[in-house]
Amino acid sequence: MSERDRERGRTAREATDDGSRESSGLSAAFRGATPLAIGVAAVALVAALLLVATEFSTVASVRVANTSCEVIQDADPQLADRCSLSGFERNGGSFLLVAALIVAMGWGAGIGGSRPAAAALVVLGVAVLAWALLVDLPVTDETGALGSSFEGARGQAGSGLTLEIAAGLLAIAGGGLALRLPARE
Repeated sequence: MSERDRERGRTAREATDDGSRESSGLSAAFRGATPLAIGVAAVALVAALLLVATEFSTVASVRVANTSCEVIQDADPQLADRCSLSGFERNGGSFLLVAALIVAMGWGAGIGGSRPAAAALVVLGVAVLAWALLVDLPVTDETGALGSSFEGARGQAGSGLTLEIAAGLLAIAGGGLALRLPARE
Protein backbone atom coordinates (compact mmCIF):
# COMPACT_ATOMS: atom_id res chain seq x y z
CA MET A 1 0.00 0.00 0.00
CA SER A 2 1.40 3.38 -0.95
CA GLU A 3 1.70 6.50 1.22
CA ARG A 4 -0.88 8.22 -0.96
CA ASP A 5 -3.44 5.48 -0.34
CA ARG A 6 -2.96 5.83 3.39
CA GLU A 7 -3.50 9.59 3.18
CA ARG A 8 -6.76 9.03 1.32
CA GLY A 9 -7.98 6.69 4.07
CA ARG A 10 -7.70 3.54 2.09
CA THR A 11 -6.66 0.44 3.93
CA ALA A 12 -4.87 -2.55 2.56
CA ARG A 13 -6.97 -5.63 2.09
CA GLU A 14 -6.29 -8.31 4.62
CA ALA A 15 -5.81 -11.83 3.45
CA THR A 16 -8.79 -13.88 4.51
CA ASP A 17 -7.06 -17.23 4.19
CA ASP A 18 -3.44 -18.07 3.74
CA GLY A 19 -3.69 -21.33 1.83
CA SER A 20 0.06 -21.55 1.40
CA ARG A 21 0.55 -22.16 5.10
CA GLU A 22 -2.14 -24.75 5.47
CA SER A 23 -1.09 -28.39 5.47
CA SER A 24 -2.85 -30.85 3.28
CA GLY A 25 -2.51 -34.47 2.31
CA LEU A 26 -0.12 -36.67 4.25
CA SER A 27 1.41 -33.89 6.32
CA ALA A 28 -2.03 -32.99 7.68
CA ALA A 29 -2.68 -36.65 8.50
CA PHE A 30 0.53 -36.86 10.52
CA ARG A 31 -0.12 -33.64 12.45
CA GLY A 32 -0.53 -34.53 16.08
CA ALA A 33 0.60 -38.12 15.59
CA THR A 34 3.26 -39.23 18.02
CA PRO A 35 6.31 -41.14 16.83
CA LEU A 36 4.82 -44.20 18.54
CA ALA A 37 1.58 -43.83 16.56
CA ILE A 38 3.57 -43.51 13.33
CA GLY A 39 5.49 -46.61 14.42
CA VAL A 40 2.23 -48.55 14.77
CA ALA A 41 1.30 -47.66 11.19
CA ALA A 42 4.80 -48.58 10.00
CA VAL A 43 4.70 -51.96 11.78
CA ALA A 44 1.34 -52.70 10.17
CA LEU A 45 2.74 -51.76 6.76
CA VAL A 46 5.70 -54.13 7.25
CA ALA A 47 3.32 -56.91 8.34
CA ALA A 48 1.25 -56.35 5.21
CA LEU A 49 4.33 -56.41 2.98
CA LEU A 50 5.42 -59.68 4.57
CA LEU A 51 1.99 -61.16 3.83
CA VAL A 52 2.26 -60.10 0.20
CA ALA A 53 5.73 -61.68 0.04
CA THR A 54 4.26 -64.86 1.56
CA GLU A 55 1.96 -65.27 -1.42
CA PHE A 56 4.96 -65.40 -3.74
CA SER A 57 7.24 -67.48 -1.49
CA THR A 58 7.46 -71.22 -0.90
CA VAL A 59 5.41 -72.26 2.12
CA ALA A 60 6.10 -76.00 1.90
CA SER A 61 8.32 -78.13 -0.29
CA VAL A 62 9.35 -81.74 -0.71
CA ARG A 63 12.97 -82.80 -1.02
CA VAL A 64 13.58 -85.98 -2.95
CA ALA A 65 16.71 -87.83 -1.84
CA ASN A 66 18.01 -89.42 -5.04
CA THR A 67 16.70 -87.01 -7.64
CA SER A 68 15.61 -83.43 -8.20
CA CYS A 69 12.34 -81.80 -9.12
CA GLU A 70 13.77 -80.94 -12.55
CA VAL A 71 14.19 -84.66 -13.29
CA ILE A 72 10.68 -85.35 -12.02
CA GLN A 73 9.39 -82.49 -14.22
CA ASP A 74 10.65 -84.31 -17.32
CA ALA A 75 9.04 -87.60 -16.27
CA ASP A 76 5.77 -86.41 -14.70
CA PRO A 77 4.98 -82.65 -14.74
CA GLN A 78 1.90 -83.01 -12.51
CA LEU A 79 3.91 -84.79 -9.86
CA ALA A 80 6.67 -82.17 -10.04
CA ASP A 81 4.12 -79.46 -9.23
CA ARG A 82 3.99 -80.90 -5.71
CA CYS A 83 7.72 -80.28 -5.13
CA SER A 84 7.02 -76.76 -3.97
CA LEU A 85 3.84 -75.01 -2.80
CA SER A 86 3.73 -71.23 -2.84
CA GLY A 87 1.63 -69.12 -0.55
CA PHE A 88 -0.70 -68.42 -3.44
CA GLU A 89 -1.18 -72.16 -4.01
CA ARG A 90 -1.82 -72.71 -0.30
CA ASN A 91 -3.98 -69.65 0.40
CA GLY A 92 -5.48 -68.74 -2.97
CA GLY A 93 -4.34 -65.13 -2.71
CA SER A 94 -6.44 -64.45 0.39
CA PHE A 95 -3.45 -62.93 2.18
CA LEU A 96 -3.45 -60.10 -0.35
CA LEU A 97 -6.87 -59.04 0.96
CA VAL A 98 -5.76 -59.53 4.57
CA ALA A 99 -2.67 -57.39 3.84
CA ALA A 100 -4.88 -54.57 2.57
CA LEU A 101 -7.01 -54.80 5.72
CA ILE A 102 -3.89 -54.73 7.91
CA VAL A 103 -2.68 -51.56 6.19
CA ALA A 104 -6.08 -49.89 6.67
CA MET A 105 -6.41 -50.95 10.31
CA GLY A 106 -2.78 -50.02 11.02
CA TRP A 107 -3.34 -46.54 9.61
CA GLY A 108 -6.55 -46.14 11.59
CA ALA A 109 -5.00 -47.45 14.79
CA GLY A 110 -1.75 -45.53 14.52
CA ILE A 111 -2.39 -42.28 12.70
CA GLY A 112 -6.13 -42.13 13.38
CA GLY A 113 -5.88 -43.24 16.99
CA SER A 114 -8.83 -45.62 16.57
CA ARG A 115 -9.20 -48.24 19.28
CA PRO A 116 -11.55 -50.43 17.18
CA ALA A 117 -8.95 -50.40 14.37
CA ALA A 118 -6.27 -51.42 16.89
CA ALA A 119 -8.45 -54.31 18.08
CA ALA A 120 -9.11 -55.33 14.48
CA LEU A 121 -5.36 -55.28 13.82
CA VAL A 122 -4.84 -57.70 16.72
CA VAL A 123 -7.65 -59.95 15.44
CA LEU A 124 -6.16 -59.97 11.93
CA GLY A 125 -2.75 -60.84 13.35
CA VAL A 126 -4.22 -63.68 15.40
CA ALA A 127 -6.06 -64.98 12.32
CA VAL A 128 -2.86 -64.95 10.22
CA LEU A 129 -0.89 -66.65 13.00
CA ALA A 130 -3.62 -69.26 13.52
CA TRP A 131 -3.71 -69.99 9.78
CA ALA A 132 0.07 -70.35 9.68
CA LEU A 133 0.25 -72.67 12.67
CA LEU A 134 -2.95 -74.68 12.22
CA VAL A 135 -3.31 -74.91 8.44
CA ASP A 136 0.05 -74.33 6.76
CA LEU A 137 2.49 -75.76 9.32
CA PRO A 138 0.94 -79.27 9.43
CA VAL A 139 1.39 -79.73 5.66
CA THR A 140 5.06 -78.82 5.70
CA ASP A 141 6.11 -82.35 6.65
CA GLU A 142 3.76 -84.08 4.20
CA THR A 143 5.26 -85.60 1.08
CA GLY A 144 2.02 -86.47 -0.68
CA ALA A 145 2.30 -88.27 -4.02
CA LEU A 146 6.05 -87.64 -4.13
CA GLY A 147 6.53 -89.62 -0.92
CA SER A 148 4.73 -92.64 -2.31
CA SER A 149 6.61 -92.44 -5.63
CA PHE A 150 10.09 -91.67 -4.31
CA GLU A 151 11.71 -93.28 -1.34
CA GLY A 152 13.49 -90.83 0.93
CA ALA A 153 11.21 -87.89 0.08
CA ARG A 154 10.99 -85.43 2.96
CA GLY A 155 8.65 -82.47 3.46
CA GLN A 156 9.93 -79.20 4.85
CA ALA A 157 8.74 -75.69 5.62
CA GLY A 158 9.71 -72.90 3.26
CA SER A 159 10.52 -69.24 3.85
CA GLY A 160 6.89 -68.31 3.16
CA LEU A 161 5.81 -69.95 6.41
CA THR A 162 8.35 -67.90 8.35
CA LEU A 163 7.13 -64.70 6.65
CA GLU A 164 3.54 -65.64 7.46
CA ILE A 165 4.30 -66.15 11.16
CA ALA A 166 6.32 -62.93 11.34
CA ALA A 167 3.49 -60.97 9.67
CA GLY A 168 0.96 -62.29 12.18
CA LEU A 169 3.21 -61.46 15.14
CA LEU A 170 3.90 -57.95 13.82
CA ALA A 171 0.20 -57.26 13.32
CA ILE A 172 -0.54 -58.44 16.86
CA ALA A 173 2.30 -56.33 18.26
CA GLY A 174 1.21 -53.23 16.32
CA GLY A 175 -2.40 -53.59 17.40
CA GLY A 176 -1.45 -54.30 21.00
CA LEU A 177 0.81 -51.26 21.08
CA ALA A 178 -1.93 -49.08 19.57
CA LEU A 179 -4.33 -50.25 22.28
CA ARG A 180 -1.88 -48.97 24.90
CA LEU A 181 -1.56 -45.52 23.28
CA PRO A 182 -3.60 -42.72 24.80
CA ALA A 183 -6.78 -41.94 22.84
CA ARG A 184 -6.40 -39.05 20.36
CA GLU A 185 -8.98 -36.35 19.99
